[in-house]
Amino acid sequence: MNALFDRIQPEPFRIKTVTPIKILSREERETIIKSVHYNVFKIKAEDIFIDLLTDSGTTAMSDNQWAGMMKGDESYASASSWFRLEETLKDIFGYKYILPAHQGRGAENIVFTTLIKKGQTVPNNMHFSPDRVTASGGIMANLIIEEGKNIQSEHPFKGNLNIEKLEALIKEKGASNISFVMITVTCNNAGGQPVSMENIKAVREIADKYKLLLILDAARIAENAQFIKMREPGYENRSIKEIIREICSYSDGCVASSKKDGMVNIGGFVGINDERLYEIMQSYCLMWEGYMTYGGMAGRDLEALAIGYQEGIDEHYLEYRIGQSQYLAKKLQEENVPIALPAGGHGVWIDSKKFCPHIIPEAYPGIAVTTALYTEGGIRGCELGNLAFSKRNEETGDIIQLPEVDLVRLALPRRVYSSRHLDYVAAVAGEVYKNRKKLEGFKVKKYATIKYRTLFLGQMEPVKKVASHTYA
Repeated sequence: MNALFDRIQPEPFRIKTVTPIKILSREERETIIKSVHYNVFKIKAEDIFIDLLTDSGTTAMSDNQWAGMMKGDESYASASSWFRLEETLKDIFGYKYILPAHQGRGAENIVFTTLIKKGQTVPNNMHFSPDRVTASGGIMANLIIEEGKNIQSEHPFKGNLNIEKLEALIKEKGASNISFVMITVTCNNAGGQPVSMENIKAVREIADKYKLLLILDAARIAENAQFIKMREPGYENRSIKEIIREICSYSDGCVASSKKDGMVNIGGFVGINDERLYEIMQSYCLMWEGYMTYGGMAGRDLEALAIGYQEGIDEHYLEYRIGQSQYLAKKLQEENVPIALPAGGHGVWIDSKKFCPHIIPEAYPGIAVTTALYTEGGIRGCELGNLAFSKRNEETGDIIQLPEVDLVRLALPRRVYSSRHLDYVAAVAGEVYKNRKKLEGFKVKKYATIKYRTLFLGQMEPVKKVASHTYA
C-alpha cells in the first residue's frame, strides 16, 4: 500500500447506486421527536439524515452479492446456496458443524436453550443483551477488565475478560453452576473494544481447568481480528482468516449475527464442534428458525452471506473500516466532544456523563444527547447506558443499580457513509456540546415490560429535576 493511500484512507470501493436522503427543518425535527416520545427507535427512517443507530443489518451490499442473490436457490431444504454458505463458514471459522439462523438472537436462542440450566451463571466480558440469558433461566456476570470500564483508558484490548475474576467466580459458584464461559469479540457495551489473543488463550485455560465450554459471540470477529493484527505482537503478518481460525480454535462454539461482519441485511449462525450438542441444537433450530439448511433465511440471503463473509475479511476493507471509526473519533475530539478511547471497531461512543455532567444519572443524560443530536442535525444515535442497561425493580421500573458505563453509540453502517458525512456528524455533535448546559434530563413516561426493554418500546418526557436514588 502506498503512503498516500495509508494517509488519506480513501474508500476501497466505487459507488454505483445511491439513495437520496433529505434533511428536515429544525421545526419538523422537534415535532417528530416529541411525537415519538423521545424514543429515537420510533422515528421513521425517511425522517433521518444520518442514521447511526446501529451497524446491524445496515450494510450496503456489493455488486457481487446482488449478482449472487440472483442465483440463490429457493428450495425449502438443502438448497445449493446453503452448501456454499456452509463451506464458507467452515473454512473461515473452522467449526465442525454449522446451523443457520435468521439473526444473532435466533442463534443465541438455540445455544442458550441447549446449554443453560435454570440458575446457572454465564460469565462474559460484557453481555450485550440483558434479556436473552435471563430468558433462558441464566444469570449474567460481566467480568471485563477494569480498563474496560475506564472510558479514557488507552489500553489496546479493553474488551479483555478479567481472568482472576473469572476463576474466583467459578470457585464461588462451583463449576456445575456455570453453564459455559462466553467472550464477546469485539465488546460492544465497552465501546466496540477488542479482545486479545493472549486473553482468549487464558480464558481457554481456565475453561479447560474446570471442564467448561467456551462460546464466542462472534458477530464482529473480523474487526477483532484486525485489531489483533494491528496491535498484538506476532500477528502483524498473519492473514485475517488465519487470526479468526486461531481465535475460534480456542473455543467450543460460537453464536453470530451475520448482519455485522457478514455484510448482509439479515442472517446469523451457530458454530459448534460437539456432535451431540449439534444434534440437540438441530431440533431447536427446526422448532424456531426453520429447517437446518436455511434457518429462517431465503436462498438468496444464504448466497449473499457466503459472498459477504469473504468480503468482510478482506484486509483492505477492514483497514478502511477501522480507519473510518478512527476518523470520526478524531473529528469529534477536535470538537472537544468527550468520547470513549481508543475508537472502537464499529463506531464511536460518546461519554454521556462527561457530556452532560449537570444531568444526574437517573435523568438519563444519554437520552438528552440522542434527542439533541436529532433535533440539531437529523442524526440518530443509540443510548447504551442508564436507560438500556440499568437493573430495575420489576414491579415499579425504578433503577436499583446503574451499569458500569453510560454511553451513546454512533454506530457506522458498513460501506454507507463518506468522510463528508462524518465531518457533518462531528460538527453537529460539537454544536450540541457547546450548548450542553441547555440540555435537560428525562424521565420514563411509560415503561415497557421489563423483559422487553424500555429502550426500544418505552416513552420518555423531559423533566427539570429527578430525585436521586441510593444504588445497591
